[in-house]
Amino acid sequence: MKKPFLLFALKCSVIVYFAACTRIDRLAVSNSVSEELISKTAWKVNCFGNSTSDNTCIFEGYAFSFDASGKVVATKNGTSIEGNWLENNISKTITISFKNSNPVLNELSNYWNISTVTDAGISFEKTDTKDADKIYITAL
Repeated sequence: MKKPFLLFALKCSVIVYFAACTRIDRLAVSNSVSEELISKTAWKVNCFGNSTSDNTCIFEGYAFSFDASGKVVATKNGTSIEGNWLENNISKTITISFKNSNPVLNELSNYWNISTVTDAGISFEKTDTKDADKIYITAL
């Protein structure tokens, strides 16, 4: 009776040991978009649209900056508009919110799924509509 329990305890110990040695905890934060957004001075929208339309041109001339306190600033022609952003690293989403009546920036105000984070840029996707909107940003 003691032998099966000892084997079970030994197996559990080995699993816990290897899990600790492989640093599983770093896997959860390795794809964090926060560090990447904050590390660059400014971002631009390279692609915005869905399967039926490309609306990238509406963001022409805008530069976006993100800070660690959750503030995002959109600047165009010397005019800056502030908003907020928040990443949920568990659900791999980012929330962007601009509190104004600017129709262009309102296009960004939403919950976005984080698709990819690379040195080249970041892709987000919004799937709450019939045609999934996608946005791709790169550093200036």
